[in-house]
Amino acid sequence: MRESSIIESSTLHQRLDRQRQERELKRNSRLLVVNGATMFAGFTFASSELVLPAFIQTLTTSSVLVGLTGALMRIGWSFPQVFVGRIVEPLPRKMPVFRIVGSFQALFWVLLGVSTILLGLRHPNLLLGSFLLFYALAAACMGIASVPRMDIMGKAVPARHRARVFALRRLGGGGMAMVAGVSIGYVLSDVSGLQFPANYGVLFLLAGISIGMSVAAFSMIREPIEQASRGATLPLRDYIRRGVGVLKEDRNYRRLCALQFLWGFAAMGAPFYVPYALTDLEMGPEFVGFFATVMQLSSIASNVLWAWVGQQKGNHALLPLGTYVLGLSVLVPLTVTLVPAVTIDPLAALGFSYPFDLRVGYFAMTFVFSGSAWSGMFTGRMTYILDIAPSDRRPTYTSFMNAFMIPEGILPILSGALIALISYRNLFLVSVAFVPFAIIVSRKLEAVNLEDDGA
Repeated sequence: MRESSIIESSTLHQRLDRQRQERELKRNSRLLVVNGATMFAGFTFASSELVLPAFIQTLTTSSVLVGLTGALMRIGWSFPQVFVGRIVEPLPRKMPVFRIVGSFQALFWVLLGVSTILLGLRHPNLLLGSFLLFYALAAACMGIASVPRMDIMGKAVPARHRARVFALRRLGGGGMAMVAGVSIGYVLSDVSGLQFPANYGVLFLLAGISIGMSVAAFSMIREPIEQASRGATLPLRDYIRRGVGVLKEDRNYRRLCALQFLWGFAAMGAPFYVPYALTDLEMGPEFVGFFATVMQLSSIASNVLWAWVGQQKGNHALLPLGTYVLGLSVLVPLTVTLVPAVTIDPLAALGFSYPFDLRVGYFAMTFVFSGSAWSGMFTGRMTYILDIAPSDRRPTYTSFMNAFMIPEGILPILSGALIALISYRNLFLVSVAFVPFAIIVSRKLEAVNLEDDGA
């Protein structure tokens, strides 16, 4: 009788514990979706592929400075992570680090917006300098914050739920980013009454507010506590040696790093799609918002496919499919000049008049493919790195994966210089040549059989 009571008590305790874990999972998942929605809205208001290139192109007309802006993002994102990972990894709680650094990231965007509005065109050199400074600081904070964020997400969402939760996160982010895209089109249009550069200053302010909201939502996640099993913070030399060792020992990790490197080369022309549209194709700045909206619509729609693929085929399957679509996004700018710049109204016969420029519509397809590709590749990369990383070494895996991208940081500058020498079109030809190599590497990634780590 006593043994029966003990068994019943143990069973009840397990059931209650399971229910508690399910409640925590639902709560954390909802907060992650809110975090993703507001974060992607912020990233759209200050898009490194759409808004920032248009801002720098209008301010300076220099393709090299457009490239420098892209380089600041890549280097600012990746360089600090190798130093931060060794500090964050032994900590049982990573959330305090995220809260502090994430708050500074939002603050720098707000300061950038304020300085852009106040300086205006009266001091263009000072405006450019303040932009580069605050943007570099914001990018560095984003890179630092990503290390604790990835570890917390890995602990808060069990393996079998990651593809679904991350896809929903992208879905929510795509919805909010689409709203942001419509807002961008309005702010940059003549209807808003805002002149350059105040219109971009408003966008930077909106980016800071959105990122601040995303930091607040993520900070409400209840971080599961895992005791650090690797002792005190390693010396930097030993930590780097460990990261290089992981690269040598884990072939899937090595292939994922190589794939990400190839993605960078395949997409080296992406920061210049908008400058190309504004200059060579003579499209108006109001189309920047249209392109942003199209990209996010594609991201939303494709998430249905990516969620299904992740659940049915495994997270690794997202990566080759996304790479195929990335290749399509590069082909559109190469062929857009074959499409005539004429106005058509295909729905007029049905009583609905919606005329649009055929070339603009075709060029928008690059953002359709790009939005879909990066949605799949981003979701696949995040879920796959969490799948292959041991739970106590997630910061090492995530920080070194991005740190290995530091040499690629010069690519945007190189691309800007190449444009001055060989034209936009030839740069796009160079970038598309890397797509087949990325496809080959992506297809070598292996499925990971996981014993689930939670509810």
